[in-house]
Amino acid sequence: MNLIDRDQLHRTAKIALDQGLVADVDSAAAYLENLVLQIHVGPDLHEDLAGQAALLTSINAGGRAMLGGVRVVIEDNPPLSLPWVQGQDLATTIQTFGGSVVDTHTPEHPVIVIGTPKRRPDAEIQLLLRYSGWSGGIAETWDPPESQAMPLAGVVAGALAVSENFQRALGSNTAACRDTGLSLWCPDLPWQSPEAVGPALQRLPTGVWLLGLGHLGQASAWSLGCLPYGKPDDLEVYLVDFDTVVEANHSTGLLTLPADIGRRKTRVVASRLEQLGHLTRLIERPFDDHLRPSSAEPQLALAGFDKIEPRRALGDKFSRVVDAGLGAGPTDYLDILLHTFPSELTTAEAFPLQSANDPVLFPAYEAEISRRVNDGIEEGTARCGVIELAGATPAAAFVGATAGALSVADLLRLLHGAHRYETLNVDLRSPSDVVAPPSRKPQEPFNPGFTTALLPA
Repeated sequence: MNLIDRDQLHRTAKIALDQGLVADVDSAAAYLENLVLQIHVGPDLHEDLAGQAALLTSINAGGRAMLGGVRVVIEDNPPLSLPWVQGQDLATTIQTFGGSVVDTHTPEHPVIVIGTPKRRPDAEIQLLLRYSGWSGGIAETWDPPESQAMPLAGVVAGALAVSENFQRALGSNTAACRDTGLSLWCPDLPWQSPEAVGPALQRLPTGVWLLGLGHLGQASAWSLGCLPYGKPDDLEVYLVDFDTVVEANHSTGLLTLPADIGRRKTRVVASRLEQLGHLTRLIERPFDDHLRPSSAEPQLALAGFDKIEPRRALGDKFSRVVDAGLGAGPTDYLDILLHTFPSELTTAEAFPLQSANDPVLFPAYEAEISRRVNDGIEEGTARCGVIELAGATPAAAFVGATAGALSVADLLRLLHGAHRYETLNVDLRSPSDVVAPPSRKPQEPFNPGFTTALLPA
């Protein structure tokens, strides 16, 4: 028997394991290999930056969750202009990100539709992606106000489409059969309302810290890499992490490739951002009370930690920091909670210390203990190993992609002089029902540093 440890366990396969959809650990990844993602791309994608972001996010995040493959029908093969694939043609891009170009789809599986195809796909369920301004989602019809969609609206639309597919594949009766979306400008408003679409994207940050480079940190880097910088070296990113990549990271890390196993996460993320022309600085140590920016360094930060202690250490070190957290259970993995600081709460109040408890051992884990004992492993050793396995957090890359877009959008709203939220709670089981009370604490004035976005002609 192959003894899988937590550094090998596919974090999305663990969702199926914890939900009782498979009987044992060995079957968890095999379950995902039966899940297929289908996409149909209409013509003229080269003129649609948000559509390109939607497609790449769907393939990148979807291929990590639905291991049966991502199959894409295309109606033409234009060169693309999104920074991640600038100048590369559509077919090559699909293959680069692990998808396959196909001629037709299987009718019984849902199809994500991007753009306006000349021929509609032959599928019972079609998820039509819609985006305008800062809003993105899935809708049968929508006549938005005239507003050029910014790329992160496409990231949100693509991530939500994968989420709907995945939830439906795991048994949801409502997913992939509804209109749903998110506004990055006003997440608390209906995403299709004129007020939620927001203004034209004009300003982009010139410096930002990424604190933690796992699932959430890489998702934020993915969204930063979708933004239209006229001069990519206008952006300098400070990368803080001390871990190396393990096999399990590939299931959720949007910038992680199998060949990256064993490399430091800072080096992986730096190499991807530097390929786009951005500047990076590496800080390979834990984030704690002693690490803080100097007055000459960026005052904006995006945090994506998986532990309480570094969150509490955020304190008042930055003029604006967005902390993203995800739910940890077999259904709570769809929950996203953002905190921004400074706020009415201190970081110690927002993130109280909790006593560590052993994880609940679902039947599949008890069966795993029995199998290991039957293979000759001492029961105490077997139980300790499986408890560690059960304590690994279930996660899906499409949830992180949504959280990353929301985090980066908070900084973009700041640069556009807009409102802020101290907390933002999104549940992808019902993405349109967002809890986002506006902040009552005024932002202290400071110069965050910005450059002008490269607007389409």
